[in-house]
Amino acid sequence: MESKIRKQWKMASLDEIKRFVLSSFTEVKKNPCPVDQLRRFTDHTRRNSCGECVICREGLLQLAVVTESITQGLGREQDVEIIKDISADLVLGSGCDYGKEVGRIVSQRIAENAEDLTRHIKRKRCDTLVCNKLLTFYVAPETCTGCSKCVDICPVSAIAGGDRLIHVIDVSLCNRCGACEDVCDDKAIIRAGAVLPKLPEAPIPAGSFQVETEASGLMSRKRRRKSE
Repeated sequence: MESKIRKQWKMASLDEIKRFVLSSFTEVKKNPCPVDQLRRFTDHTRRNSCGECVICREGLLQLAVVTESITQGLGREQDVEIIKDISADLVLGSGCDYGKEVGRIVSQRIAENAEDLTRHIKRKRCDTLVCNKLLTFYVAPETCTGCSKCVDICPVSAIAGGDRLIHVIDVSLCNRCGACEDVCDDKAIIRAGAVLPKLPEAPIPAGSFQVETEASGLMSRKRRRKSE
């Protein structure tokens, strides 16, 4: 018995197929990271493929696997060429316009976002702070109330803290799963790149940490110059 999706694409017109694929991509474009957009798009279109055409079925699966690995910090330099080749194969060899349309969109996005892909693959960096495995989490000392929800949920025990103490994340232990961010009602879990602001080295009473602002630092330098 043919699957519902397989029947759907066999009966669909070219315009219907194009509208579905384009709407799928429009939805993922709400995500600010172009690389994660590709991951979501290829995974969604893979799940909605009829699976009858080998090139489309296997091509979409490989695109989903490769883009997933890049967002997880496991990308390789040859991955960009692999994505380009698979996309071209989809355009040329897919049995219907479903795979062709996906291939066209992926090819276009690869050409338009080459720098973002390079940063993800070579520098293991996501400038939009979307890809969890390519960023750092820290506890904002001025916001943390010491509720310990993040301590309790952390699967790798990377967060130190106690009742009414500012919590501290050990970045060497953190697996960047994001569970602490989801559970923090105070929004004290912050995403950052490789450079972190000045933070307590160990848990201290909530409200006791003084955050140095850029302005105060500038005034301090001016005062030092005058005293000199």
